[in-house]
Amino acid sequence: MNPDIILPASFDYRLVALSVFISILAAYAARDLAERLSDARGRIWLAWLIGGAMAHGIGIWSMHYTGMMAFSLPIPIKYDWPTVLLSLLVGMVGSGAALYVGGGRNIGWPRVLAAGVLLGGLGISGLHYTAMSAMRLKAMHHYSAALVILSAVLAIVISLAALTFLFRRSEPTSSVRHHGSAALLGMANPIMHYTAMAAVTYTYSGGSPDLSHAVSISSLDILGNSIVPIMVLVVALLTSLADRLWQQTVLLQATTEQLRALSTKLRSAREDEAARIARELHDELGSALTALRWDLEEIDKMASLTSDKVDIPAIRKKIGSTTTLIDDTVNTVRRISSELRPSILDDLGLVAAIEWQAKEFQTRTGIVCHCDCSVDNVVLDREQSTAVFRILQEALTNVIRHARATKVDIKIKQEDGQFVLTVSDSGRGITEAEKSDVLSLGLLGMKERARLVGGEIDIARRQEGGTVITVRIPVARNGGH
Repeated sequence: MNPDIILPASFDYRLVALSVFISILAAYAARDLAERLSDARGRIWLAWLIGGAMAHGIGIWSMHYTGMMAFSLPIPIKYDWPTVLLSLLVGMVGSGAALYVGGGRNIGWPRVLAAGVLLGGLGISGLHYTAMSAMRLKAMHHYSAALVILSAVLAIVISLAALTFLFRRSEPTSSVRHHGSAALLGMANPIMHYTAMAAVTYTYSGGSPDLSHAVSISSLDILGNSIVPIMVLVVALLTSLADRLWQQTVLLQATTEQLRALSTKLRSAREDEAARIARELHDELGSALTALRWDLEEIDKMASLTSDKVDIPAIRKKIGSTTTLIDDTVNTVRRISSELRPSILDDLGLVAAIEWQAKEFQTRTGIVCHCDCSVDNVVLDREQSTAVFRILQEALTNVIRHARATKVDIKIKQEDGQFVLTVSDSGRGITEAEKSDVLSLGLLGMKERARLVGGEIDIARRQEGGTVITVRIPVARNGGH
């Protein structure tokens, strides 16, 4: 046979279609396992990382060798099995490294770019060219450098696009985006593979290849190269689905418990508030009004005497004490009213109410409270302002009850179309257990208030100590926006 003649190659398009299906199935498994990875911690996180790397690595590897079963030359082709196993390891390492670097929610572009290079460059391209070096045949291969570079670039670019959809998200994705990320990830491997296969040609060689560890691929090997990996990927998908359902069940149970506890707290709070108001009305206003009645009766007796017996200084003194008692009563009414809803919130607005609350908190507790309220015009409606103010009150209450702080900083600002309230303290700092406690009804109430006005709240422990609470409320609701 003439060594200068390019050997004709052909493909079995049924196996080509099967290879594409395996790749997409592997991408769905990787996507689901990556989502489990972003929500896990500790040993569970490590288990999902290893499982994701193995599942996607097996998928890439199976797609390649199914594609190679679809490829035929007019001469026998065998494969060096140690190199075949090495290619599988390369695929797993590339997939695992991409999951490790890119795993998480709403990560930055540098990590997404690194994950795309690791997956497309190492996991997919690295596996392909390692696996190609496992071929043993009486032929010489010749690569087109341009197509080789193009195949690697396509793998990286498509992987990067898929991982952008998969990892850079701060909230649940839509169905189109959800399936689109898996479809893109699934197409990265076959597009790279068949572009790379177009880059290589074979010419006959009279030399004998090293067949010491060579094995052949026959139609029976479809069972090992395709069907078994498909079963592994299906098991991975079912495992991820079972874990997702279990987490949703746990979340539902926790939510039910929170709602039950919150309902109990609301009933108790209503009763406690009613009892407090009744007690204050009875003890303070009742006693004040009774004293006023006695003073007026005494003044009436004094005034009913004959003019030469009227003690004008005594009457004036009694009138003065009565006036003082009336002033105290008015102040009591104002205090009770402000506790129910501060009038300053309606009269002067949210900024003034926050400043007033900070001063009241410092006066009442002795804890230094610094307020940075440099926002001139707060564009929030009445419902939003009330929610922000109540969240602030609850945050300060938590400082008194739990933080053991000596200083509190309150800051408000507007950025990116949002009103932002930040409350930080110098206390012991909130723990993860306290944040996740289903019976932390104060935190639950704060989150619910923010959610009801379209906002969000973040509660975190500061590295330097203490807790920081950040509330974000959209201002675009107003003005017809």
